[in-house]
Amino acid sequence: MSAVAPPNLALESDDLVDWLELNALFDPFGVARVDALAGALAGLEESAEDDIGERDRQREQLLERLENEIGTRLQHLDGAYPFRLSDSGEELIREDNWREAKFSFYLVCLVATHVTESSILVHPPVGSLRTQLRNRVFQIVATLGLAGFSSGPAFSVGWPRHSGETIVELLTRASALGGGFTARNPPGPYTSPHEKDGGVDVIAWTAGGLPPPAAFFFGQTASGKNWPGKPVTDHARVFGMAYMQDHMTGNLNHVTMIPYRILDEKFLQAQNLHHKGILERLRLPLNAWRGLELAGTGIHVDEAQNVGDLVQWLGNFIEYANAA
Repeated sequence: MSAVAPPNLALESDDLVDWLELNALFDPFGVARVDALAGALAGLEESAEDDIGERDRQREQLLERLENEIGTRLQHLDGAYPFRLSDSGEELIREDNWREAKFSFYLVCLVATHVTESSILVHPPVGSLRTQLRNRVFQIVATLGLAGFSSGPAFSVGWPRHSGETIVELLTRASALGGGFTARNPPGPYTSPHEKDGGVDVIAWTAGGLPPPAAFFFGQTASGKNWPGKPVTDHARVFGMAYMQDHMTGNLNHVTMIPYRILDEKFLQAQNLHHKGILERLRLPLNAWRGLELAGTGIHVDEAQNVGDLVQWLGNFIEYANAA
């Protein structure tokens, strides 16, 4: 059985390209044929179009939408996009070195998009694979992504913390590395004794010069479909009061990191007003790759040493989906 379900007429351009990408990902030769997708969709129409010219026009419109969406992904993701369109435009081709870490960030976002409520992925991650994706793998992508976005150090706050640190211990470490604040020890008097991460998953700041940094970032991961209702702003305010004092940086920024490709530009713009900043699939993978490269220059980035875990998870999921 194929790991990818047949296409259906409810899929928009973004999901249709996801369908091509997933087919190319699972294909032994790394190829998905665009004309096969167009033909399958044409066969689902309730009544075949008698006018051959009109059929051809509709097919060309579909192919143009798909090519435009693929072109948008190539343009924004630069070298972090693990697929390319053939010269003829008839095939989406998986890059030969697609297993490299720089491509894994995009592929994790692609799979995470279709964990729930997807009509494309036949066998999405379940059980421990799903738990690992939610609790560890996407946290790695987000931490590196915020490092790349801020061009500075980043620290993984989200629970469960791979480091095993308490929030106070983590913030003490971050403060010592130039965060421009002092960790409250003990936390503020109104902090719940059972608090795990205070609703903040990543902190980061701009690098360069003496503290305080020019800008400080609070980040939150949101890999579920309910991400529009989960801005980090209120969590960051309470987090700051509970765990931080003498915060000398005036530019406090808030970023939500999601795996989704948002086709509706007006919706995305409106959500930016709530979330302050959003790293979605056109931004997050490339920034994660930049964060990994930044760690290689000596900038401290939590999770950079754990990218191998992310690559391993991706391999395990592909093996599971092919065998299921």
